[in-house]
Amino acid sequence: MIIKNALFWKEGDFVRGDLYIDKGVFSRKAEGEVLNLSGYYIIPGFVDSHAHVLGTGLKRIGIDFSDVEDKNTFLEKIKDSKLPIIFGRQWDDRKFFPNSKTLDSVGKPLVMIRRCGHMALLNRKAMELFDIEERIVKEEKLQKIWEKITPMFLEEAFSLGEEEFLKHGVTFVHSDDMYGIGYEELVEVLKKSKIRIFEKLRLSVDDLKPEFFKQLSDRVTVKGVKIFMDGSLGAKTAYISGRYENGSNGIKLLDDETVKRYLKFCDEHEILLSTHAIGDLAVHDMLNLLKDHPGHRIIHSQFMLEEDMLYAKYASFSVQPHFLYEDQELLKGLQIKGLKYPFLEMYENGIDISFSSDSPVSPCDPKYVLVHALKMGFDLTTSIHLYTYAGARQVNMKTGKIEEGFKADFAVYERNPLKLDEDPMMVFVNGEIVWEK
Repeated sequence: MIIKNALFWKEGDFVRGDLYIDKGVFSRKAEGEVLNLSGYYIIPGFVDSHAHVLGTGLKRIGIDFSDVEDKNTFLEKIKDSKLPIIFGRQWDDRKFFPNSKTLDSVGKPLVMIRRCGHMALLNRKAMELFDIEERIVKEEKLQKIWEKITPMFLEEAFSLGEEEFLKHGVTFVHSDDMYGIGYEELVEVLKKSKIRIFEKLRLSVDDLKPEFFKQLSDRVTVKGVKIFMDGSLGAKTAYISGRYENGSNGIKLLDDETVKRYLKFCDEHEILLSTHAIGDLAVHDMLNLLKDHPGHRIIHSQFMLEEDMLYAKYASFSVQPHFLYEDQELLKGLQIKGLKYPFLEMYENGIDISFSSDSPVSPCDPKYVLVHALKMGFDLTTSIHLYTYAGARQVNMKTGKIEEGFKADFAVYERNPLKLDEDPMMVFVNGEIVWEK
């Protein structure tokens, strides 16, 4: 394929010229179809270094509870739902917390998942269906719920999820999709993926098998493991140096010996271990372990002890600038020793970071993330780099640049996309159109 007369992004500016694509890669020359894109803008496809494609699709299928602030709005939201199990995300417990009578008046099993994804509220029918005694479910107990819900919508949810990313110009997602399904079920869905995927498997250390980790297709690589060092700020389970109003300082979900077993397996088989760590104590403990196992990744790192900035060189980081602004209510009165959302300081200290959305917790639209990165103090050129090439490089994937030898993953825009008010008209992966407006 030859693309003529386009304005393409190169080293911080748009350059007018021709692009050549051969066998899915930007090349010096090529033959075949000629596409005249005079006046159109081309940028590398965005690389979301931590999100959930399947979860993003499930969010579209379920109820959106984000605007529910009272009983009437809540009941109106769910009254016509055809879902056999009424489930939905983006519930904010600070805005509305239905009582047992209201929950149990719903005639079907009901699951309201907090916006962080680490806590859910159940009605009586759901408690009976899932054989759970508590109305409020946190952390790993949520897997029991996904084991019932996900298989009902697996293929539809993945298709909706990848469409959601592609329509916003995201061509590559480092995804975590083991929402209550097994390895074989996940692999069958991943094989059909149109979007590029670096998959992180969420398995117990005893269930890890070397044969799970491989190239599934020209777009899908399974070479990651995902673990959780702590929970979330909203669920009051992030492991912090301070205290929540309930007197707790969160929970540490894995002991050091178990994490060492994960690290040993990943080192032996050249697999990237990605660790969810939000609280400063969770990050501290993980960095201590990474001194002997450098090169793995920490996801979130919303808080970091100042002295740990010296040791952050042992890891790469996937960060979400928008969380600072989304979490303002949660931060009120929270006393933590560590630095808060220190992503700009990390970058300025030469620490390896990349941007991500963590969709469906937050929108998967890169414009949303980039606007908040600019508010945080990043410049636009740096932000584009951290949302394209930086994430690809962290997993040794040659994409995220419009440059000879790089995979031809890119998005075409009618107007300048860097004004952050445009979605693409066409999106390409491996030089093939995968989404059109």
